[in-house]
Amino acid sequence: MLLLPFHLTDMIKDFVSARDFSALTHLTIVNAIYFKGNWKSQFRPENTRTFSFTKDDESEVQIPMMYQQGEFYYGEFSDGSNEAGGIYQVLEIPYEGDEFSMMIVLSRQEVPLATLEPLVKAQLIEEWATSVKKQKVEVYLPRFTIEQEIDLKDALKGVGITEVFSQSADLTAMSDNKLLYLSKAVHKSILEVNEEGSEAAAASGMIAISRMAVLYPQIIVDHPFFFVVRNRITGTIIFMGRVMHPEAMNPSMHDFEEL
Repeated sequence: MLLLPFHLTDMIKDFVSARDFSALTHLTIVNAIYFKGNWKSQFRPENTRTFSFTKDDESEVQIPMMYQQGEFYYGEFSDGSNEAGGIYQVLEIPYEGDEFSMMIVLSRQEVPLATLEPLVKAQLIEEWATSVKKQKVEVYLPRFTIEQEIDLKDALKGVGITEVFSQSADLTAMSDNKLLYLSKAVHKSILEVNEEGSEAAAASGMIAISRMAVLYPQIIVDHPFFFVVRNRITGTIIFMGRVMHPEAMNPSMHDFEEL
């Protein structure tokens, strides 16, 4: 038996597979989150091009890089050190309706993302939200998909929820099967980022960054970064994570829709 929210039943194939079940599986609870939002200012698919992304080990992969120039909330902050590399960029991109937004946090390329990670806490995120200023920015942002699965069984047992996982569990309030007990508890989440904010569409080609002087800031997300999806009204964090390397492009592919 599998329990999950009704509105996610059409998406179940994306969250579980046959390998998640066996003849011994009695009951599985899946807590699934799926965030889908369109950008308030969408990236034009024809501006998406092949781009080099430098990973922490300094190797490079070719990825689909989106581009647009527009007014966004942007700021540059210091990690408290006196080094030039201690400056990092924060970009806030709103979704339609302005209720939700995605923050991109990018350190200098020569600074490993791990050095910035201890600073990224709820209080600092709120400070970013109130400090960034709306201005014209040139944005280079990779398309990426984040998917994560967490086994909640040990965590639940750690806070004293143990009997439900044993054969002595009493789940007769939800089933007539007196032998039913919980086999597995899983949290799964998925976040897709592309030109529209949800579904992908783009063109092939190559793009190079102009190193000429510009009249407004550039944020070129061509190395590992943090992202935060939050409710701009309540400050609630919906998603938070890091992208160490977006999905690499297959050199034989010329149509991004095939990725």
